[in-house]
Amino acid sequence: MNRKPIIVAGALLIAFLAGQAAEAKRWGCWIQADRNVKIRNTANNATAAVNDWNSLTILNLTSVGSGEETYVFNANSGNTGWGGLASIVSYSGCTILRATAQLNTYYSWTTNAARGVHCQEIGHTFGLDHSNDGGCMGGGYWYDIATHYTIVQKNINEIGTMYASRVAGSPDFSTVGPEVDTPRFHAFWANNPRSLRETTGLASQIVVATVTGIAKGAPIVNRQPDGHVSRIPTQRVSFSVEGGIKGSLEAGDSFVLFQNGNAANRFDEDPSYAPGSRHLLFLTARGDGTYLVVSPSGRFELSDGDGHSELIPAATQGFAADLKGAKLQHVMFDVVRSLAPVDAE
Repeated sequence: MNRKPIIVAGALLIAFLAGQAAEAKRWGCWIQADRNVKIRNTANNATAAVNDWNSLTILNLTSVGSGEETYVFNANSGNTGWGGLASIVSYSGCTILRATAQLNTYYSWTTNAARGVHCQEIGHTFGLDHSNDGGCMGGGYWYDIATHYTIVQKNINEIGTMYASRVAGSPDFSTVGPEVDTPRFHAFWANNPRSLRETTGLASQIVVATVTGIAKGAPIVNRQPDGHVSRIPTQRVSFSVEGGIKGSLEAGDSFVLFQNGNAANRFDEDPSYAPGSRHLLFLTARGDGTYLVVSPSGRFELSDGDGHSELIPAATQGFAADLKGAKLQHVMFDVVRSLAPVDAE
């Protein structure tokens, strides 16, 4: 007698979850004014990605020499920690007026990996977030972008959902949003560890440290032959080390962290640090005396000041996000355990 309600409830739950899965995986509230997007592509290795978005979705991408809404380019931005970057340059509410998609040529790329990064960053300029769907929008987070470098049906459906009513001459949507503290930079990180062990292996220093100061850094400036200039703000964050787990940094030492963005122009998954906040950090040396976090997966704020501190991950996806609420002492034990085979060799 009681089985039917249970089956019905199960069916409703499945339908609800299916409905959630069908919803577009949006980057905040960002969206182009309509499906007719003017695009200027100066990167040969992005052509295939641009063609995919144009031919496989309801978007109508028109190639222009100026006045574009999405600008695609390659540039050597140095050892920034990110290999690709989508930037919202100007906007009205949630409506994107101009965005850029860049491949950072400081890092080495295979042909397919470069195509995949461009595919992902261009997708961000249309308002898509990362998604575990087997296509380029999930590359780096769930699988290798060099083997998943194109859009897939889920992306096509997402764009269809987002832009179904956004046609030329449709009502202006620009009065809504953006939400408070909405990021305007979305990065494909050069390192994409998928486990704590992998993050530990990539780091040259692992520390628990407290923020002691934040200073403005020199912007990252890229000048293109066609006159395009991009400027990305940076910060230098000073830390005092409470304890070192891997590397030469010890309690009482200090170091400076290079951070992309700032409080007003923040990167998704990499918000500004607060003075006095404590963090578990997985670091790599940058080559100029400063450090970078391995990726957002190597950055955890600590909830309080004792050995029972809980982790607050910067990453919103992947294994690091699943560590939210984990005890610092337990995670440190796992880190030390993963280092043991290396020390024994």
